[in-house]
Parts: sequence; C-alpha cells; structure tokens
Amino acid sequence: MEQVTTMSYRVIRRDYQKYNVAAGLPVDLYAHLISPVLTLLFVRAKVIPNVVTVLMMVSGVIGAVLFAIPQMGSKIAGLLFIHLWYVLDCSDGEVARINRQFSRFGKEIDFTAHIVCHPLFNLAFAYSLVSMGRFNSQAILFLAIVCISAELVLRNLMAFRGIFEMKMGIPAVEPKRISTFRKALIPVLGVILVYPNFALLFPIAYVVDSYLGTSIAFEYFCIFTALAFLVAARQSVQWVNTIARIS
Repeated sequence: MEQVTTMSYRVIRRDYQKYNVAAGLPVDLYAHLISPVLTLLFVRAKVIPNVVTVLMMVSGVIGAVLFAIPQMGSKIAGLLFIHLWYVLDCSDGEVARINRQFSRFGKEIDFTAHIVCHPLFNLAFAYSLVSMGRFNSQAILFLAIVCISAELVLRNLMAFRGIFEMKMGIPAVEPKRISTFRKALIPVLGVILVYPNFALLFPIAYVVDSYLGTSIAFEYFCIFTALAFLVAARQSVQWVNTIARIS
C-alpha cells in the first residue's frame, strides 16, 4: 500500500479514481474533482471505506429530509447534502482502492445505502413538486410510485444478474447484435436514466424553476419516470426469458 505521507490530491486523481465516460455519469466530472479532498482526509484519519459509506447514507437521508421542507433555505441545504452524498459515494471507492479494503459486506452496505436513499430522494422530489402548487398532486403521487417502483426493480434486477452470472457461469442475457441507431441512442438514454444524474440535477432544476417560474424539474421527473418504467419492464421480460431458457 502506498504510504499515506506520499498520498496527494493529484495521486488520488491519477491512480485511484474510476471514471468511465461510457457509464453515462457526467456528474462524475465535477464529483471527482471534490472527492479526493475528502478521500485524503479519510485516509490520513485511517477511516475505513465502510464508515465512509455509512456517512454517505447519512448525508443522503439528511439531504432528502431537508429538501422536502418547503422553505428555500432548507431546499438549498438539502441540495448540498444530496451532492455530498454522491461525492462520498465516489470517495468510499477511492479509500477502498487506496487501502485495498474490499469485502462483500462493503458491497452490501453500499447497496443498502442506495436502496435507502433513492426512494427518499424521489419522495422528497415529488413532495417538493406538490408544494409548488403548480402541478396536479395526484399525477405527481402516481409518478412518484412508478418512479420508486421502477428504480427499485432495476436495482434489484442488477443485483440478481450479478448473482445469476456468478452462480451459473453464463450470461444472464444472451448477447445480441445492436443496430447503429441503438448504439447512438444508448449513451443518451444512459445520461437520463443513470440515477446519480437524476438525483443531483433534479434539485438544481427545481431551484431554477422556483426563481424563474419554469417547469424543467417536473418535465425531467416525467421523462425519467417514463424511461425507468420502460427499461424496468424490458429487463423484467428479459429475466422471464432467461428463466424459460434455463428451465
């Protein structure tokens, strides 16, 4: 393990960050500028990755609660905690790679943190839209239910896929040839559908709407929910086909 005394912001950026443009996470472009600062503090204080993950979950819960409060000051504070949630999500991986501390338990804690925080964010976002008084509250409630359900289905199917491939030793979904159009469309959909993008960009859109009287956040919520539902439905069908294929 590299000595802590030789560790620096530049070294963490160069050697211990894991950013994949193809993963559809443009929020990483700024989060990875901030996370090494926290990572350096954690490493020097000998904080283990699992503790960083717990801090991430706590930050997410605080962010969701604050963002749900109607006052704009609370919403801005919630926005900052939600962004800190993702920065800590980046940081726990960096700390793990620096200290070479990887475990199944760590993966379970990370999975739990997302399972807890994502629905809370969605509820806080939906309640905030209702509190604006400019949109139909029943429609927003319906969108929130669909959004939370679809996102949980997608996250659990992702976990099941990993378990299936590890246990069975075969791909969960048979690889198929992808058309040129779909290859071009996938990165665009990824930017919209990958959850951290939504969780970090929605609060900003909401604050902008509050001051400008626009409806960007509501439209973003509708688009994200519709696409998440379609992808969850498609992947559920793929799982049914997988089960039929191995039966």
